[in-house]
Amino acid sequence: MDYQFNELVTHLQSAQGDNLVSVIVHGSAIAAPGNPKRSDYQTLIVTRSLTANDLRRLRPVIRWWTGAGYEMPVFFTVEEFDNSLDVFPIEFRQMKRAYRVLYGQDLLANREASKEHLRWQTELELRGKLLRLRSLALPASESTRDLVNLMTESVVSFVRFLRPIPEMSGEEPPLGRLATARRVGELLNVDTAPLVRVLQLRDEPRELMEIEVQDLFASYLDCLTRVIEAVDNL
Repeated sequence: MDYQFNELVTHLQSAQGDNLVSVIVHGSAIAAPGNPKRSDYQTLIVTRSLTANDLRRLRPVIRWWTGAGYEMPVFFTVEEFDNSLDVFPIEFRQMKRAYRVLYGQDLLANREASKEHLRWQTELELRGKLLRLRSLALPASESTRDLVNLMTESVVSFVRFLRPIPEMSGEEPPLGRLATARRVGELLNVDTAPLVRVLQLRDEPRELMEIEVQDLFASYLDCLTRVIEAVDNL
């Protein structure tokens, strides 16, 4: 992948010149090297300004990059980056776990997001996803299959935003989703068995009777509600 990273930097320098401050790649491909997919790399591009003209010059570079199979980069100005630590603490902490500077300044090295900001965003994300889950459950509950799909698809997003909870206690979050759900339950003193059951159903699908699905959804919804209440009290 190095030749494409080098090519990306060359194209960005040509398009932005002195306006380009930093190019950082991060994500699961950096955390677990080997033979990753291109979509496992996430790219952060930081510039001094991001005017309409700057974006126009970037357009062919990004068309080439995404056409090669990489995800759309995230763009910040330096000022926006500095002012966003309190708004996106989860994302910044995830970046810091595994990243590589392709060009310019290492903007992540000496920056830390506070635990209070981390708790605030965690609660915000979980509450937003719970509101959406309830709305989607109304049409999905008419079909057992749809309700199972709703649970097994939504649980991944919920567990993603449970991962910061061990960090608030000074722990490294577990790598696996099952381990994360269990550890969060221990830390919050909440029974997260329904989350574990939904994760297991996602990994090993099986047929359930309608009453089993309805009971699982009820316990899943109740569990998420109690988790969010506990996060609110951290």
